[in-house]
Amino acid sequence: MTSELDEFARSVRSLTADVATTDNWRPGSHCDDRSEGLTAGLDRLGWNDLVAGDEETLPFLAVAALELGRAATTPYDVVQILGGSPLVQRLAMYGQQGRPVAIATPEGSSYQLATIRESTEVAFADSLGVHSVSALDESMTVEEPGKRLTAWETATVGYFAGLASFVVDSATQHALEREIFGRTLAHLETVQQRLGDAAATVDALVLSAQAGAHGLPALAHAAASTWSVMVHGHMVFGAIGFTLEFPLQRYSRRAKALGSFVDGWIDQRIGQAV
Repeated sequence: MTSELDEFARSVRSLTADVATTDNWRPGSHCDDRSEGLTAGLDRLGWNDLVAGDEETLPFLAVAALELGRAATTPYDVVQILGGSPLVQRLAMYGQQGRPVAIATPEGSSYQLATIRESTEVAFADSLGVHSVSALDESMTVEEPGKRLTAWETATVGYFAGLASFVVDSATQHALEREIFGRTLAHLETVQQRLGDAAATVDALVLSAQAGAHGLPALAHAAASTWSVMVHGHMVFGAIGFTLEFPLQRYSRRAKALGSFVDGWIDQRIGQAV
């Protein structure tokens, strides 16, 4: 990573430490984790300029999103790069009445926005303010949709890379500290293999993010690879299931919930292209 990218990443990392995202989610609850403080801080750091930038700014957008993911902050600002949440099977993140949603169109490099007229809160697997959308107003065209899509894909890849990066670091630390039968978990071959596989996956994700990777293949790979890292992390921690015992669960919930919208969006884009 260049010195400019590294310096910018440190600035975003400092922001995430100052503006912590609360996690009030509980099974069966509806939560919305938007943070005005984080949005304002990102704006001061030039987030909106990066979103509207060109190919040269994509790595900066990606490393910023990576730090957001590493801290498990709200992905609201990443989602809003499109102008609104992708609408997937009538579900939308942060989908209150009056909010815009992104709708896939047959043109691969385009999409439309429509305003939510009616929606209902949904108890979802994470604090993404998910609503079931029952009525939309007339759709609107998007200015430079291709640029918006590219920026959103890049930031989403970075956010996934950040989620996965934290889990590998956390699982490695746990393996070095947790003792079993007089030795640490890190001495077990199966644990070493899982951590090695997860670390290699994260290295690839981080390098892709730092290079500004985008496009549907990069997006699909990031979502799937991040979930594989979560599985390795759960096995190392022995944290089976979506409980609230370890910070790990917050990251795996986020990866699964955000991944469901990303996968749904990809399916729509591919389905309309054939």
